[in-house]
Amino acid sequence: MPDAFALRTPRLELSVPTDADIDAIFAIHSDPRTYEHRPELTMKTRDEAVELARSWQNNWAEQQLGYYTVRTLDGATIGFTGVRHSEEADEEVLNLYYRFAPESQGQGYAKEAAAAAIASARERFPSLPVIAIIDPVNEASIGLALRLGLAYVPGAGVPGDYEVYRLS
Repeated sequence: MPDAFALRTPRLELSVPTDADIDAIFAIHSDPRTYEHRPELTMKTRDEAVELARSWQNNWAEQQLGYYTVRTLDGATIGFTGVRHSEEADEEVLNLYYRFAPESQGQGYAKEAAAAAIASARERFPSLPVIAIIDPVNEASIGLALRLGLAYVPGAGVPGDYEVYRLS
């Protein structure tokens, strides 16, 4: 299954996460720099990475959609991005996710990878809107969503202190 959904951009390869990605999942999600806006969300144990990997793998197995492992063409894992089915405010949507190693940020990798993932998902699920649920203090994430063409949706009705951005 993983190869069937693999994507390639001029600088990146996107693939369905496997167990071989668990250490990278943990490294990126446990790095406090990755969660500057919400340090309490950093992973504390490798078991959390295993659980997250299983969740991502199940999304792919059940829905043929989910989050990708992102690698540079030389094979270095730099992050994760993609969309998965979700229900938000009583609407079925494709929820956009991106999390990249701090060393890889600021080089356009996240935009390149997320744009490829969005394009692939929209080919297969054209009727579903793409949204991103973002902490309003995470300016980098908001900036990326805007560069990807998503727009802020005031009063979108998601729980907590989050804002919704939507691709029209």
